[in-house]
Amino acid sequence: MEAHGLRSGGVRGVVLDTNMLLVPYQFGVDVLEEIQRLLPGTKVYTIPQVIRELEEIERRGGLHERLGVRVARKLLERVEVLRVDESLPTDSVLVELAREGYVVATNDKQLKKRVWEVGGYVISLRERNHLELF
Repeated sequence: MEAHGLRSGGVRGVVLDTNMLLVPYQFGVDVLEEIQRLLPGTKVYTIPQVIRELEEIERRGGLHERLGVRVARKLLERVEVLRVDESLPTDSVLVELAREGYVVATNDKQLKKRVWEVGGYVISLRERNHLELF
């Protein structure tokens, strides 16, 4: 399958950012199912920095945020955590992974711009009910 000129066979995988892990709770969208719709057979990953961000949200957030993290943790059971330099900031690692052929799943506007600047692809929420590849 080809989407926006991107062949799923040429993609190393999709890496989930923190805000994408919160989409199922916030909007009821099954992000893993949507990723498979866009890029069938593609493996889905996250990074340790994202897990730490979720832990911080859980520690400091209110009830709504903690419930979102609980749903995100269920999703994390179905993805692999990539080994990366954990001393680097989350967005820097995600941009580098985009440069290496991973698609970054995020709703962060600044991160999307940085990924596009290095020639990468982004998956993000569209119309609050589905994901789209850009």
